Amino acid sequence: MLPEAQEKREGGDNMILPVSLPTDKVYPNVVLGGTFDRPHVGHLVMLSAALLRCNGRLVCGMADGPLLRKKILTELIRPLKERMAGLAQLVEELDPSVELHAVPIEEPLGPTAWDPNMDMIVVSEETKGGVAAINRVREEKGLPLLEGHVVTLVEDEERQSAEEETKASSSSGRMRLLGTILQEPTPNPAIPAQPCVIGLTGGSASGKSSVARRLARLGASVVDCDKLGHEAYLPETACHKALVDAFGSEIVGEDGHINRRALAARVFNSEAARQQLNSIVWPEIERLVEQRVAQLRAEGTSVVVLDAAVLLEAGWDRLCHQVSTLVVFRWSSYGCDVLNEMNRDSWKYW
Repeated sequence: MLPEAQEKREGGDNMILPVSLPTDKVYPNVVLGGTFDRPHVGHLVMLSAALLRCNGRLVCGMADGPLLRKKILTELIRPLKERMAGLAQLVEELDPSVELHAVPIEEPLGPTAWDPNMDMIVVSEETKGGVAAINRVREEKGLPLLEGHVVTLVEDEERQSAEEETKASSSSGRMRLLGTILQEPTPNPAIPAQPCVIGLTGGSASGKSSVARRLARLGASVVDCDKLGHEAYLPETACHKALVDAFGSEIVGEDGHINRRALAARVFNSEAARQQLNSIVWPEIERLVEQRVAQLRAEGTSVVVLDAAVLLEAGWDRLCHQVSTLVVFRWSSYGCDVLNEMNRDSWKYW
């Protein structure tokens, strides 16, 4: 019950009932769609509206793949299996009598474009225009048209920044995850407990070096894997010889060092060559990382930050107690607030 409806109910005979609408009927087959990432009050309202009007099958189109690309902080959207499990649990709690069919969709219409066994669709004020589009497609295919029920957007009472949406949304929830620990670190018995090694990774220009410098100012020792990559194939090293054997003497410059540009040209258009390069260089970088961490341990260092763009791809997370991934977020006052908070009390986030 919405609070105002509850007040009217408590008022007894003076309660004003809503005007009857076609979508106040109950249907055998009801459909709705969404990302359903980390359920919030808006999801509860949408699902409740659908379940109140369903006495049989509820089809939920779960956005995935291409439909997620333009979402804010798409990197933080939970995997499809987790979202489907969360939705199933929510429906079970709200109305276990309804048969839930959660369907992954990678294009906007999903099963509404082909499933003849649908009667009514629940949409929000933002997506109500989609009902007409869906019915045009269904009419062209000779499918029964859907009735639509529009749910009013729910205001987000927990809004923390002007960057967040005024409505309750998963996007705002993901913004609030910035600068927080998503998963409590678990012990890594394969490596010594000290120093604590934090793997720092992320895409190009995601801010790894900037964050590493901040953590260094707080006392961490930073191991830059890109610099170790240069060290890995210095002249007269085994890695240098292996690269020349694999890609030819043309990759060696006049000074005897590997010409990175020439090497990149050899592997740029060949996945096989790229994998061969990685199989030669990555193990040597890993050896140098272990060597450097052991040296820092002997010096009494308590925290080491391992800065590596390919940390996960190379499997170097096995050398870490914890991994933090940086994602590019629209620079704004919100981003400044997150970084300022990190600067004040960084270790609680790392």
